[in-house]
Amino acid sequence: MQYEGLELKRVFRRALDVIGAGRLLFGTDSSFFPRGWNYEVYESQTRALLDLGISGSDARMILEGNLESMFGEATGASAR
Repeated sequence: MQYEGLELKRVFRRALDVIGAGRLLFGTDSSFFPRGWNYEVYESQTRALLDLGISGSDARMILEGNLESMFGEATGASAR
C-alpha cells in the first residue's frame, strides 16, 4: 500500500525527528529474486540520508553502528 506524498526522505526526516539516529536501523528485506544483498536499496537509503544533511556519524549509526551495538561481533560488521 502506498500513501500519497510518502517518500523516503520524508519518512527518514520524520523518524529522525521522532526517535533520532541512535534508534534507527538500516534494513532491506531483499525478498525478491535474486535473494540477498540489494545494493540499490542501500544506495537509495544512503542518498536520502545524505540529502537530508545528516552528519556522517549519524549515517554510520543508522547504516551499521546501531546494529553492531545491539549484537556486536555476531553481526560480522566489525570484521570489515
